[in-house]
Amino acid sequence: MKKAYLCAVASLFLAAISCSDDDSTNPEGGIVNIDPDPTEEVALDANDVSAKIIIDDGTQISGNAPTPTGTLNFSMDQTIQSGFQKNGFDIRFDAPDNYEGAYIQLKSKDGALANEYWDVSTFNKSLTTNAKKRKRRFNQKANKLNDQEVEIDVDFENTVSAGTFCYLICIYDTDGNISQPVEVCVEIEAWGGNPNLVGIWNYTKQITNNQTIELGEVNFCEGPGTITCDNDNTLVVQESEGWCYASTEIKLTLNENGTFIFEDLFFQKQEFNFAESSESCMVNNSIVEDNFGSEGLISGMWAFDEEENTLSLIAFKDQTTDLETNFVDSYDEESGFLFYLSGTVTLNGTELIILSENEDTSAGALETFYSK
Repeated sequence: MKKAYLCAVASLFLAAISCSDDDSTNPEGGIVNIDPDPTEEVALDANDVSAKIIIDDGTQISGNAPTPTGTLNFSMDQTIQSGFQKNGFDIRFDAPDNYEGAYIQLKSKDGALANEYWDVSTFNKSLTTNAKKRKRRFNQKANKLNDQEVEIDVDFENTVSAGTFCYLICIYDTDGNISQPVEVCVEIEAWGGNPNLVGIWNYTKQITNNQTIELGEVNFCEGPGTITCDNDNTLVVQESEGWCYASTEIKLTLNENGTFIFEDLFFQKQEFNFAESSESCMVNNSIVEDNFGSEGLISGMWAFDEEENTLSLIAFKDQTTDLETNFVDSYDEESGFLFYLSGTVTLNGTELIILSENEDTSAGALETFYSK
């Protein structure tokens, strides 16, 4: 499940972090062996879960999904995936050009189907709230990702707990063809789960595309894109030519109760001069030192997948405070989003490394370093 979110001030982190506090769970600093959480293996009732899922683009219909015609090819790359409480999971697959929608019906481990199914149509879109739009913008991918790839966002209500269930999915096209179903099983992760990760971790560096960025160096830029000049010509401004920022302090706190806090103190290092650029129709920017300081705070819940050795940070609150005016820009994401620092974990004594896969392939993998 990859509900990806790129932080507005640090979207290209490949960082290393260090734990500045003693790990109360493991005071001697050794690695504690962990076993899979038994709550994640509990078989959930299909009807119970089906009644508590949310698909903005879908309609819930009583009965069984329509009978497949078998004349439409369809397959899934993954038939086992992770889900998260409240946040849910994503369904991704390649579809034909004339793809029109999908039928989804939940299934218990004992084979019993839910009493209803979901019809998720490309013509039934309801991304209307600001939070949902903002989530999609940071996701970098829309519901119809391209001509071949489709993503269906499935959220849970609060009462869906850790455990396992399966679903059957088939797709249909504009000609009325229905594919054979594919069965996919979901393990909803419990919060927390690895005492070795509990503590306050301090960022030291990031590496992406073989480029190392130390703390205090520019790690994020944003540009206006294409602007209309005063002479009515257009000017394309690259992100690196726009407003650029550097972080001077980054902390990731992982608590034993499964909550996390990501704190980022950052300052502007480059100013994009909009008026001058518009007048000359040429990029005009200037270097500034520690201008417009801000403090970012992202909080939510974390989960550890023992089988895959992955850390997932599900953020539910994003807040930025202007250090000069004390103005706070804050928003809550009801269903949460997968924070970009999530990924495969390597723990070497006092050093924690998180390897994240960036959906923007031009950015490459993100390797984050933290150390005690």
